[in-house]
Amino acid sequence: MLDYLQNLALADWVRSSPSLFAYSTVLTAHGVGLGIVVGVNTVIALRLLGVARDIPLAGLRQLYGIVWIGFSINLVSGLMLFIAEAHTMAAMVAFWAKLLFVASGMVVAVLLKRLYFTDLASVRAGVVTRVGRNLAIVSLACWYLALIAGRLTAYPDRVDAWLHLSGGST
Repeated sequence: MLDYLQNLALADWVRSSPSLFAYSTVLTAHGVGLGIVVGVNTVIALRLLGVARDIPLAGLRQLYGIVWIGFSINLVSGLMLFIAEAHTMAAMVAFWAKLLFVASGMVVAVLLKRLYFTDLASVRAGVVTRVGRNLAIVSLACWYLALIAGRLTAYPDRVDAWLHLSGGST
């Protein structure tokens, strides 16, 4: 399956094309999507934790549409980046950790919207429930761990050495 994906014409184009619209643009789109997803979720979480109290809580619920736009950009660009290096990425612990944290972050976003932002009385009164605060903390942890794990995909040998998965030195 990994051979099939990595040998697709699209994978070869992303990986090998000198075109500005190949790897550079796909990677840039991934960065933009990441900025949207992590940025908007950070704004929501920080507001729920008491930062920028002048921002009305009720308006934050509408930001979830923007989160899904950023996630869609990341899904498409991430798939393109993955197929370009399917064997390499599939073998990386950091890659799988990143996917786990991204999935967890999106689950937390859905839970925040459903469990906190549907409590209209609390939201309109500006009251942040314990559930809202706890999910905000978990959200921040998920998104920033996803960022770190994603960045570590550039250093697979070091990560393997840190985790003692290979004979390399630390």
